[in-house]
Amino acid sequence: MIGPTLTFRTLFARVLTIVIAVVAACALVFFVLDGGWRELARSGPVILFVVAGVWALFWNPLVEVSDGGVTIVNVLRTVHLPWPTVASVDSQWALRVRTHDGGGYSSWAVPASSGMAARSRRPERSGGRDDVIADKVPDSRARISGASADAAALAIGQRLAALTEAGHLTRSRSTVGEIHPTVTWNGQVLAVLGVLAALGVLGLTLG
Repeated sequence: MIGPTLTFRTLFARVLTIVIAVVAACALVFFVLDGGWRELARSGPVILFVVAGVWALFWNPLVEVSDGGVTIVNVLRTVHLPWPTVASVDSQWALRVRTHDGGGYSSWAVPASSGMAARSRRPERSGGRDDVIADKVPDSRARISGASADAAALAIGQRLAALTEAGHLTRSRSTVGEIHPTVTWNGQVLAVLGVLAALGVLGLTLG
């Protein structure tokens, strides 16, 4: 094992989701006390849909950096990028990982830092470029802090450097051709949102 699994998700996303969940719980209790179970059945699905929507938009999206690769969970889709496919990563506007086949995958979960914060955390890179390339990675001594695109890019660069130095990314042409990014739809999340939306419309209509 080269390093621990690192997960990047903003504090704002976590706090917002928790606050919405607490407000929703209070609203559900109020519905029961004020209008009984009938009111809960009518309005409850709408409240739950809002909570689920906020969770899907803010809590569920993340960036995970592990020895197996980079996983980007967005609102609709999840992308897993094995290390042999990673070519570079850019954090100028948002985290964007580019692959050797010319593809590019952005993250909704980790926004770019402000210019001042980015400059204070971004290590020096040869040529003054703003992207981490496989053979030009950040200094492994640089400290990873926060949950911004810059912090995630730094973690990706450091892990890529460590795996390369350890010899885990020695690849033949045939091996590289067999390894590809994996893109999947967040089916369970979309299904839950769809069911709650349908129940909400039904409850409001029948009510």
